[in-house]
Amino acid sequence: MELPKVHFYKKYDLIFKAIVAGGLLGLLYSAVSNAGSYYNHLKLLPGTLIGISIGFVVIAFEKSFIRLNNYSFIKSTLLKAFIYSFCIILFLILFVVIFTELLGHISYQEAIFKYFKNRLFEDFIFSLLASIFLILFLEVSSLLSSRFFYNYFTGKYHQPVQEERIFMFVDVKSSTAMAEQLGDIRYSRLLQDLFNDFTDAILASKAEVYQYAGDEIILTWKTSTGLKGERCLYCFYLLKECIKRREEYYLENYNIVPKFKAGMHIGKAVTTLVGKVKKEIVFHGDLLNTTSRIQCKCNDFNHDFVISEEMKNALSRDLPVIYIHQGEILLRGKANAMKLYTVDFNF
Repeated sequence: MELPKVHFYKKYDLIFKAIVAGGLLGLLYSAVSNAGSYYNHLKLLPGTLIGISIGFVVIAFEKSFIRLNNYSFIKSTLLKAFIYSFCIILFLILFVVIFTELLGHISYQEAIFKYFKNRLFEDFIFSLLASIFLILFLEVSSLLSSRFFYNYFTGKYHQPVQEERIFMFVDVKSSTAMAEQLGDIRYSRLLQDLFNDFTDAILASKAEVYQYAGDEIILTWKTSTGLKGERCLYCFYLLKECIKRREEYYLENYNIVPKFKAGMHIGKAVTTLVGKVKKEIVFHGDLLNTTSRIQCKCNDFNHDFVISEEMKNALSRDLPVIYIHQGEILLRGKANAMKLYTVDFNF
């Protein structure tokens, strides 16, 4: 049995995106300006390398300057852009020296002097604007998934589409008691940490984050994606492992280790784009309500993971898990009873 893992390209996709975006900006800058004109047929290469360096600098320093995010967005963006631009100029001077040594037309001292005289100001302005663009690009990428961009621009869900999907509702246990114990601000920070720590499990299982609703996170998969390698089932185990690895951190900072419960169900949902003021791709249908009701049964069964019989039957046989039938349960708002199962992982 092999658990899903985060693919290398997925774990570092923001790095790749920033470097590609920076490279394209540098290539465009070289094409429309005389940057790199000293290098004849290699004219476009310096600008492209500079753009790649800009992307690398921005992504490398984003986490280092995370405290700047305490300022307003405009102030933090400008501060980071100026810092990045200064670092980029240092890279540019290094490139001037390297290219001068490789091509050997003039001495590197003369090349640096010419660069300061002819190119420094223009390159600094370009670096500043490119840094601002990349910071905004990364912010938008974190707010809206690549799936949203693809589905929006292709118009896939501009009209309602019925799809076979899997939903998992993950809810923090004893949230009210924890909020009272920690206070609203510390509890909010705990939720921030918790949902951030879920990242690797979500990426490994290829789940889509549909919504963060208070202390609940709603995950979804197309059936072909979620059932492949039983990703949707193992996602819950991976979520638990993510928090298990961080137990000491939670005890040290909150004196508590958060626990959570989940319900999972499979069925048909309608996917569509809604809204004018704020556009969003949403899911409609009884599937979501039913999954939410299944998750609520975790407390009744004194268990942290409950799935429907339809979900159990869709999964492969002979998995290292133990299903315990909890009977035919009449869920709130449902006319017919459903067979529900608790799930334990046997490894």
